[in-house]
Amino acid sequence: MACLSLPYAILPSLQQTHSDLQGEDGADTILFHRSIFSVLDKKCYEWKNMFNNLVGAWCVGSSHGCLVLLDNKATPFILKLTSLVCIQFPPFPRPFLHPLSETNFVTYLRKMFVIKAVLNRSPSPNDSNYILAIIYGCHCKLAFCSKSSTWVEISDAKRCYYDIVLKGNYLHALAQDGSVEVWDLCEEVPRKILYVKPTMEIDEQEDKEFPRDLFSTQLYMVLSGGEVLLVKRYIGNFVNEDGTALYEGDLLSEEDSQPLICPYRTKHFSVYTLVNGTKWEKVTSLHDHVLFLGANESISVPIQALPTCEANTIYFSDDRWEEMNMDYSYGGQDWGVFSLQDRSVKLLLPYTDMVKPPPIWVVPVSNESIDTRH
Repeated sequence: MACLSLPYAILPSLQQTHSDLQGEDGADTILFHRSIFSVLDKKCYEWKNMFNNLVGAWCVGSSHGCLVLLDNKATPFILKLTSLVCIQFPPFPRPFLHPLSETNFVTYLRKMFVIKAVLNRSPSPNDSNYILAIIYGCHCKLAFCSKSSTWVEISDAKRCYYDIVLKGNYLHALAQDGSVEVWDLCEEVPRKILYVKPTMEIDEQEDKEFPRDLFSTQLYMVLSGGEVLLVKRYIGNFVNEDGTALYEGDLLSEEDSQPLICPYRTKHFSVYTLVNGTKWEKVTSLHDHVLFLGANESISVPIQALPTCEANTIYFSDDRWEEMNMDYSYGGQDWGVFSLQDRSVKLLLPYTDMVKPPPIWVVPVSNESIDTRH
């Protein structure tokens, strides 16, 4: 098979069948094969042994053209997709897993423990100082680790965090309240060098169109062309085939003994730019850029590098880790492309209620290509 240009989404193997999903932990943790969907030619390609015989690997994110994986003992690895070289990181410390035992953690929480994982650069053979940072646990804490050291929790980071971006040795973190922090990871003890809590005007029209009792929101932070962007994603908690968000009580009628299956679905995005560190100002254009959001590192790509994509769009994937791993009737299905220009959400492949393992975007920072013949 010819080399494929990036970006692309990692999907289950094209040979995966419905019966593969029926095991206790899902056959996806046993099979090494995956397929990829290229946004450039809108085609899927099988990739044999993508995980390089790493038994039980579960992908929790991508950054700088690498996958971040947890093996069947929840030990973190980085997989460089251009070479299929696996780089092991130290296991998570016991305090990270408290109060669960290691066995219970691996069995029940491994797939939803890491919420976001990012690198400061793509690892190279002679480089041992690259950094892996994560948002982890039910309280969405921050931690980081370099290849030559141990995991460090940023204990002074007291908020619940939604997104992180690593630039050099500086960790940018977006908190639940819309505040932004920057941490210097060069210090022996990580030091917070910036904290801003911008204001955001209430959009009454959006509050009316996407009420909190029907929709959940997810926040992302993107560094794009010198700007800091905040992206708000509106997800209907229960959405029927017609695209209408329903109340949970509407799923069960007197005539039906089984509730309707109405998986969550993304319906809208709003984008804000940080102005003078004091205000999140709503914008209607991405200025000839495309955003890729989800479990991957949140990233902006110039439209010139994506000749078959439309500008002013957001490619998104499902990152509701907890829900997709608790419900066996759906999960991973919430992925597609959103247009800021006409507010539409389009599917990239025919819809299905379950995509397991869920799609994850891979967007490297350099012009790399891969060969799926490995």
